[in-house]
Amino acid sequence: MKRHDAIVIGGGLNGLTAAAYLARAGADVLVVERNAALGSAAAGYEILPGFRLPRYSLGKATLPARVVADLELPRHGLRLFRVDGGLTLLSDGAYHASYRDGVMQRRELARLSLKDADAWTRFRRDMLAAATHLRAALSKPMENPSRRSLAAFRNLLGQADKLAAKSTGELHDLVRIWTLSAADLLESYFESDAVRTHLAASALAGTTLGPMAPTGAHFLMQAFMDETVGASGGAPATVIPLGGPEAIANALAASITANGGTVRTEAEVTDVLVRDRKARGVALANGEEIFANAVLSDLDLKRTFLALFPWKELPNGFVERVGRFRMRGVTAKVNIALDALPVFSDVPRDCPSLLGGVRLAGSLDDMEQAFDDWRDRIPPRTPVIETLIPSMVDRSLAPHGKHVMSVAVHYVPETLHDGAWTSERKDELGDLVVTRLETHSPGIKERILALETLVPPDIENEVGLTAGDFEQGEMTLDQMFFNRPMAGLAGYETPIGNFYLCSGSAHPGALVPGGAGAGAAALVAAALGKRG
Repeated sequence: MKRHDAIVIGGGLNGLTAAAYLARAGADVLVVERNAALGSAAAGYEILPGFRLPRYSLGKATLPARVVADLELPRHGLRLFRVDGGLTLLSDGAYHASYRDGVMQRRELARLSLKDADAWTRFRRDMLAAATHLRAALSKPMENPSRRSLAAFRNLLGQADKLAAKSTGELHDLVRIWTLSAADLLESYFESDAVRTHLAASALAGTTLGPMAPTGAHFLMQAFMDETVGASGGAPATVIPLGGPEAIANALAASITANGGTVRTEAEVTDVLVRDRKARGVALANGEEIFANAVLSDLDLKRTFLALFPWKELPNGFVERVGRFRMRGVTAKVNIALDALPVFSDVPRDCPSLLGGVRLAGSLDDMEQAFDDWRDRIPPRTPVIETLIPSMVDRSLAPHGKHVMSVAVHYVPETLHDGAWTSERKDELGDLVVTRLETHSPGIKERILALETLVPPDIENEVGLTAGDFEQGEMTLDQMFFNRPMAGLAGYETPIGNFYLCSGSAHPGALVPGGAGAGAAALVAAALGKRG
């Protein structure tokens, strides 16, 4: 009977990253994915023959430059295209665009406010500084502060020394970023409503916080986490993988197999095999049992422990704690095939920021109303709508002269206060999106060849993300760092021996794509004695 060094449950980007690192270290690793396509939410599909786009995600995706280089993903076919950071259309007809070039970015800001053009330099400097501090904290596994060991004590002392070395001004800035709302922090820099709405909508899209919610300001620095943000003074770029986000999954799978690993699709895991409180392997839906020295789960925390284990095998109280981990869907997906490129009447046709996507955000008040609707579990009246036309960058995604539009609709609840998402209600949401698009792009309705609307329950059922939560657990301050996924479970180890969590439910979550997979792989490789 063949025994692997490691089995990875789930072929999402974190699971594939973990498997690629383990294979690179010399481990015999097997990835088992229940669906026919890899990538989980990054999977693509054809809405019509010849019209291909990501079915669940928007289409902007990348991995940290270090991971791309470590795993030699360009050698395995990955091509990443960097474009300007997109633009936001407001309800009064105004718009604000982001540019990677510092001169163009300043000119765009000055068009709206000379004061804001000057403030951008200070805002960018502060976000880069905060992102640099955060990147250092996220570059290694999070220590469990409750663990009594010399290594944990040294780590706490090291963190204390770093804090003590900061100036009063630096500490003040960090506290503001981690405690203020996005609206309050932006108001301290900018006077233009267009600028504030653009930055807030970009940062908060897909989160469970509104612009007025305390602690939401920290999402503003996430765009600056990219190590490739240059010194030109411009805004962060949008990264579009040629071939869609599934191209990242395919490159990772190629890296795994090139280093001797195996990837199996349509292989659903139903149980983790446990003996003496240690994972021994997995059982598949077809009855097959596969054994390994270590098992890693790329499924979210709830699906991992509530679906794959007999609860009696878990410590007392653990199931209840897992159940309290907050996972809530907030994003719906609308996929559109178009017979021509849409024109946005308020924006110059040659605006390069169009490549990075168009966001319909209305205003900060509209965003807050959508957030309130989400909390009240009613269909949002003024949702934040993010669009991307990836076929403008990658012409292979649609027939000549035609296009695909990927649309993420934010502040959409996974359950409604008065019943389930019916076909009629999904159609109403899709109609709302088209109506909003028609306001800014007259005639787009007539260009639509096909349209599909997916709400969070669809995403849960098809992808396996609890509640349709793309972040695999809310990224609020109480569920981050040594509290991710929960107190006492800060690393990638779990109460079951030889079993590790490598999904976005683990540290660092959505802050670093692939970060949990890379961190878990380092821990497992060391446990297996693999040093390659």
